[in-house]
Amino acid sequence: MKEMRLAVILLSMMILLTCAHQAERCSVCQREVHASVRAVLTLPDGERITTCCPRCALHYQAESGKMAAKITVTDDGGGGMLPLGRAFLVEGSDETPCTHHAPMADAGGGPMQICYDRCMPSLIAFRDEMAAREFAAVHGGTVFVPGEFPGLEKTVSPMNR
Repeated sequence: MKEMRLAVILLSMMILLTCAHQAERCSVCQREVHASVRAVLTLPDGERITTCCPRCALHYQAESGKMAAKITVTDDGGGGMLPLGRAFLVEGSDETPCTHHAPMADAGGGPMQICYDRCMPSLIAFRDEMAAREFAAVHGGTVFVPGEFPGLEKTVSPMNR
């Protein structure tokens, strides 16, 4: 009987520990951060702000007024992190990693259209130009070469682009 009680207690503790693990959340929109589009702003004082995507990293700067010393983004092609200013960016593809949520319905059950989402249009980073262009050929969107994305020159200090 003692063994059974001990087994139940251990199993309960394991379940609680598993449930206690929370996914990393975006500092801007509070959505779960997905490894394939994660972005990190490093402020001049060394503070690191994690966001769910490059779009939220840009929103953070615009809304907080804090200039990042560096913004790094995840290469969707699997090549780790790279500076935002050196990434090939695909904007507006049909891939929207941040917005996978249940369809919204009104009180009568009719579908509702989402008019604004801070993570849209999607902004996905690549280290390699061919990977970005191949992605856009399949998923749509506009490819921006490094330094070409509108407003990017206002996002980080010139030394960290």
